[in-house]
Amino acid sequence: MEFCSHIYVRALCQIVSVLLFSSAAIAAALDAPWPQPAITRESTPRPYYWKPDAVGNDAQLLTLFCGSCGALSETHGAVPLLAVLRDTLGDENDGNDRVTYVWLLSYSRPTIGRRLLSAVPFFYWHVGRQSSHVEKGDIKPFFNVQAPRHPVLTRLGQDIVQYTTLDSMMTPIRATSRAYRTNELDHERLNLEEAISYLRRAPTSNSMSELSTTELNTVLARLELRKKLLGGLVSDGHATRFGEESGLKQERNRSRNWELLRSSADRTGLVFEPVALGGTTDQYASLWLPTEPTGGQKARSSTDLSATWKLLGIKNPWQDSDWTGQGRTPLAFYSLNYPNKPLLLIDFRDKSRTRRHELIQRTINEVTAGIIGLSHFTNWYYFVAADVYDFVASRQGRAMDQEERLDCYSQFRVALALDRQLDPQLRKELQQRINALSLNPLETSTARDLNYSRQRYSLLEAEAQRPDGWLAKRLDNERRAELASIGTNRQSKVFADVLHVASLGLYTRRSPQADDNLARLDSYRRVEHDLNFLEGLVNVGTPPEIVYQPARIQAAVTELRRLLPQVSSVPARTRAVNTLSSLRNLSEDADLRADCSWALAAIDQPFAGPHVATATAGAEIASEDLP
Repeated sequence: MEFCSHIYVRALCQIVSVLLFSSAAIAAALDAPWPQPAITRESTPRPYYWKPDAVGNDAQLLTLFCGSCGALSETHGAVPLLAVLRDTLGDENDGNDRVTYVWLLSYSRPTIGRRLLSAVPFFYWHVGRQSSHVEKGDIKPFFNVQAPRHPVLTRLGQDIVQYTTLDSMMTPIRATSRAYRTNELDHERLNLEEAISYLRRAPTSNSMSELSTTELNTVLARLELRKKLLGGLVSDGHATRFGEESGLKQERNRSRNWELLRSSADRTGLVFEPVALGGTTDQYASLWLPTEPTGGQKARSSTDLSATWKLLGIKNPWQDSDWTGQGRTPLAFYSLNYPNKPLLLIDFRDKSRTRRHELIQRTINEVTAGIIGLSHFTNWYYFVAADVYDFVASRQGRAMDQEERLDCYSQFRVALALDRQLDPQLRKELQQRINALSLNPLETSTARDLNYSRQRYSLLEAEAQRPDGWLAKRLDNERRAELASIGTNRQSKVFADVLHVASLGLYTRRSPQADDNLARLDSYRRVEHDLNFLEGLVNVGTPPEIVYQPARIQAAVTELRRLLPQVSSVPARTRAVNTLSSLRNLSEDADLRADCSWALAAIDQPFAGPHVATATAGAEIASEDLP
């Protein structure tokens, strides 16, 4: 036993010595410089990226490029999709930045011939091709983020003229004006959704070379609200929250439709296959006829799947002898973005199925509104009955919302035009089928328009480099209009917008030109940015130092204390008093409460600041300096 114990002790000592030696060797190896592997840089460009261009010394033109779309266009390299103008006032502080204009570089303005054809009732075809020549007028801004009320008032005025004047005339005038108005609104909505689809693919960061998440949500919200009749009247704060919630709502719709389509495929014995299209991974799916009908026999003989086939929008393929037994065959292509159900885009067995549905609904609308002349006021009972029918039909699994269908159609057009990974033969088949859904003579091909987007970007880039060009003049006019609106109530702003629209853009209420305009605008924008941040903390209802970093909150309060004596706007001062008082009452931090008290005391001081003048704006008659 003693001999064995010696052996065990000796073995234990050897093990310990080996471990010590190994640890020393490992430590030496860690201290020694490690060989650096050769870094292999991929030449593949980023899918989507922003390219900044300076506009003078105080603004930026940010252009969204698709780095992987050049292979599908006639021009090689990255393809410009969309551009935005960000007014930075010449500094790196994002608190005074504003996104003003949006350019849809793939948008081509309809020609006179297309506009005339769009006024012909029951004309649902395309004739001719869009112009291949890009002129300077084609780079007019697509949307003004800072003037969302102008399109609302314009549309209201057009509707009033239609209801009160044109509808009471003879049938040809009423039908023609109705047809043109419908095609124009659908064309605008189609392009709005196209711009939204591009922006949802855009990267975001807090750097100066990209849009921030807040800026992107604001632009998305304004474009989404533009599709609603009174959406431009929503305030900036509510618009930003609307942009954040719209993305979450679409995610919920896609998740529900994904599971609904997958379970329907399982019940009917079909193959569910998600489709990654144009950089998207969960927005589209297809159904295929399996090679071996494992569950197909049960689906053929079953009599309780009529509701499922109605939901899918296709006929039972197991009862079609021409399609069974041919192996794996595509049946249908769906969009998962529709609110209530998967939307059937393409039925491979019935080429005209979706087009017939669109034609029937469009024809009914033109007959009732344009030919018969039914009015929402005098014939309200018809439209109530139509709404009830649409509601019941939608509950039974039919896609009755024409505007949502148009949005899904626009999203699919964009995804198909940007895709480069789909099988070429399948892409060609999808393109031909989706072109058959187009009923608007104003509509053009997205793939063809992308070929001319580089020309539009070149014109826009050249204009941005001109210090005295129309872009610089537009930017100055926007700044002076913003200064003129500071300190005025909502009614005064709406009245000024009404005058602007009524004068066809000739009248615009602006502050006079002055050397201190940028300094004044900088102070007002910083104050508004800080108040928006602090109001968000107050609305939570908990101590702000728990929700956010105390240093960031104190920095905002300190900046308000410095800037508010230079601000003459009574609404801004009143808003600051309410926000700071609520923040002081909620906070449990003694230092933060003291800072709020100091800021409130600074507001009581009389208006100061030698470079900040009173924001009473004059009115001037000026054109919009269109290109």
